Amino acid sequence: MEYTIVNYSKLNENQRKQAVELFMEGFGHMMTFSKDGALIRSLLAEIFDPELFRCYVEGEKVLGLIGIATNEVRPLNFRLEPCVKYFGNMRGKMISNQMNSIFQKPVVESADELYIDVLVTSGETRRKGVGSALLNHAFAQKGYNTFYVHVFSKNLPAIKLYEKNGFVVEKREKFSLMRLLGNGYPVKMKKLK
Repeated sequence: MEYTIVNYSKLNENQRKQAVELFMEGFGHMMTFSKDGALIRSLLAEIFDPELFRCYVEGEKVLGLIGIATNEVRPLNFRLEPCVKYFGNMRGKMISNQMNSIFQKPVVESADELYIDVLVTSGETRRKGVGSALLNHAFAQKGYNTFYVHVFSKNLPAIKLYEKNGFVVEKREKFSLMRLLGNGYPVKMKKLK
């Protein structure tokens, strides 16, 4: 079947829900600020950057999601207004501040560097080229010559995907507090165009 890669802004309501669901499959464990999955999903639907999240779509199904970051902007912005809308004034402010201290922190320095912030594919399509198609879409963005990604050391399928697509290990962050999540330590990988 033919596929397209489109900006999140071009998805219909049902496809946006699918994209949020994919994000939750891959990164829901990082949304520790609430146990209410429905509220988290509603918030995510509003805070995804509509141009920086791109989706792999076949027919009406969203089968993959990539979020790209530059030296100026990242694809997840826990803006105050939606956080307060779903979690109340005090808690919403705390969520906005805490999550943005992570998800809005610059991850690349130069204007010609692109960071793969999010990459997730549906379980049914893993190892079928969806991840590579999304990466190739990112590599085709004009003006970028260097690409970075972080992946947990225990996520061997993801490491293999990135290596297959030309990434090499630049740094192993073995002393990171992220090890406490049980996924291993962060591995920073780099690819040159």
